Amino acid sequence: MPEAMADGRLRFEQEMGRQALVLQRSSDLAGVELKAGDEIRIDPSHRIAIEKLEERKAAKHVLDEAPTVTWEQIGGQRDAITAIRKAIEYPLLHAETFEKFKFSQPKGFLLYGPPGCGKTLIGQAAAGSLAKLVGESIVQSRGGSSRPPVTTGAFLHVKGPEILNMWLGESERMVRDLFAQARARRKEGALPFIFIDEAESVLGTRRAMRSFNISNTLVPMFCSEMDGIESLQDVVIILASNRPDLIDPAVLRPGRIDRKIKVRRPNREAATEILKVYLT
Repeated sequence: MPEAMADGRLRFEQEMGRQALVLQRSSDLAGVELKAGDEIRIDPSHRIAIEKLEERKAAKHVLDEAPTVTWEQIGGQRDAITAIRKAIEYPLLHAETFEKFKFSQPKGFLLYGPPGCGKTLIGQAAAGSLAKLVGESIVQSRGGSSRPPVTTGAFLHVKGPEILNMWLGESERMVRDLFAQARARRKEGALPFIFIDEAESVLGTRRAMRSFNISNTLVPMFCSEMDGIESLQDVVIILASNRPDLIDPAVLRPGRIDRKIKVRRPNREAATEILKVYLT
């Protein structure tokens, strides 16, 4: 993975303990923008960078359009829906009040509760609702903003176990690429949502042990990426888990995942509402 130098040459870091290589660019790479983390092919003499390899991003986890699920399509869960709508919509609908009283806008949400009770569906509805709300009236009405106006939403859905990889550094690369894709979509005018299902599998509590544990590297990577996000107008992160007690406290502290919303099992009244949605 090369690092571009000021004069256009590339510094290529080898294995730990070995001297780094300084490579010249081939004519095909003369005008190509390279950054740390890009993969390149070099000639057998290890002197010239020949071509840039295609990035191995987890494109299969990304949906370019925001979900079309609406709040009316979710039966029951009134308390959870009310809580998340207040958390994501109020800071945008009442931005002046939040600024006056110095209330910080949340960066992310945790939906937790028993499996099969609608956490993923609520996350999709939240993404669709917020993308529409911000795109139609909020961001476009603010003058002088450095952010491009929101025209659509981008939903990046990944399941926690899919991030795990046996090769050293691959899981961290997938987390880094996920946030890089979200920031790139934001620059294009979309409001990106990162939805991580079964979050406890990749953001589990770190353990003090000498042996290697994937959480010891994934959690710091995720936290550092989250610290580069300012508010809801940049990237929205939604975690879903049925074991919130296993998620590392550093992820759930204020300033990162700010809101925790419980999705309960439906009672008799909620079950009736669910049947009315699906039985026409």
